[in-house]
Amino acid sequence: MNNVYLVVMSITVVSYVTMNQYVKQRYSEELNALDKNEYTCKNLLALGMWLFDELNLPASGSYHVFLYQRIVMVYGTRYASFFLKVHWAEKFLYFFIGIAIASFIGAFSGSGAAFASVIPVSGIFLFFLTDRNLDDKAKKRKLQFMIDFPAFISKLALLMNAGMHLRQALLKIYNDSDKDRPLYVELGTVLGDLESGISENQAWQEFSERCKVKEIASFASMIVQNSKIGGNQLVNELKRMSHETWEMRKHAAKQMGETASAKLIFPMMLILIGILAIAISPAIMQFSINY
Repeated sequence: MNNVYLVVMSITVVSYVTMNQYVKQRYSEELNALDKNEYTCKNLLALGMWLFDELNLPASGSYHVFLYQRIVMVYGTRYASFFLKVHWAEKFLYFFIGIAIASFIGAFSGSGAAFASVIPVSGIFLFFLTDRNLDDKAKKRKLQFMIDFPAFISKLALLMNAGMHLRQALLKIYNDSDKDRPLYVELGTVLGDLESGISENQAWQEFSERCKVKEIASFASMIVQNSKIGGNQLVNELKRMSHETWEMRKHAAKQMGETASAKLIFPMMLILIGILAIAISPAIMQFSINY
């Protein structure tokens, strides 16, 4: 039976690599556009992209909406279709990796025929695990928005109260900001869109969709209605929003703290097991000697 598992592993790996190499040229431009740091296995995604195109996966339903919303949160509306395709390519890659790993374990662990059911389950598990990673990425990004937004609103209210025009204030905040932070990356995108001639309504609507935070959506709507609200009233609304969003920041900071605490549980359990092992090993050794 071990040889059967070894054959399954070999066929899976060889077939995937061969077919991936065969279709790689077709998707070379799309693969080159991906960040190597974020997609370390990007050269192995060509087959997954080909499967996505050939299978004509449904562009509707709750599962598609789940994936699409999180893709928009992480990558934006404009490139959502492309990154959705990349995400599906990753899902297919991890499915085959799961099958290969399970087959390898079955081949070298001496498992019987009953282990065969584990192979497809492993592939399916890794297939859906990529969705969990995407969801975690979207949630982390949302928390970063919630952390940075109150300070952004306070600065904007202060600059506009000092007599700056809205666009000038936004530009100054962006130029003085840490451009690696998601909120300011998206602000830079908005400013670039407005500079290129995209309508204010569309630019801020897309900004709101990318951020997926209720308070930011309210802010974007307020900015679109800026001409109707008027300068002084806009400043007052920003001041009011500034006070409200600090509560949001406290909530986000609390969530990040809880997440960090949860991540520490597993290492602490390992440390506790190690301490217990060190503490009781002399007694176990003494008991073994006596008997």
